[in-house]
Amino acid sequence: MGAIVCATRGGKASRATQEKAIALAKERGARLVFLCIVDPGFAGPVDESLACALDGELKRLGRSLLCIAQARAQQQGIDAETVVRSGKVAKTIEATLEELGADTLVIGAPGAGSRTEAFGSKDINRLTEAVRQSTGVEVVLVLSEPAQGAQ
Repeated sequence: MGAIVCATRGGKASRATQEKAIALAKERGARLVFLCIVDPGFAGPVDESLACALDGELKRLGRSLLCIAQARAQQQGIDAETVVRSGKVAKTIEATLEELGADTLVIGAPGAGSRTEAFGSKDINRLTEAVRQSTGVEVVLVLSEPAQGAQ
């Protein structure tokens, strides 16, 4: 059986995604890997030394967030691994799934009215379909709850 990869950014909105991945790993007896992808390109064009520093800081933050997810899994009897990568999200997910021999990707989608969404619902649907088509991996999409007070 291949690995279950849970792409996550950490934080409250990612908890349901992490919990789903943990449940699937328990149910299937599968290896669980939490994945965080950082893309320093959001900062726009910067010189090489600043880009390198930004990448390093984002990766450190990613590792911290993944440690929390890993501890959550461990509390439920699952020994999860963590992986932090840098790059464009779709291509990096695809490469990581292949590298890890994954057969399932668990990824979160923002709820309606989410203030933290990096992707809109159309974007996340395009992403998941592209991953399915290019890798053949099962994609489990977990909808997060809408933000409090969101309409």
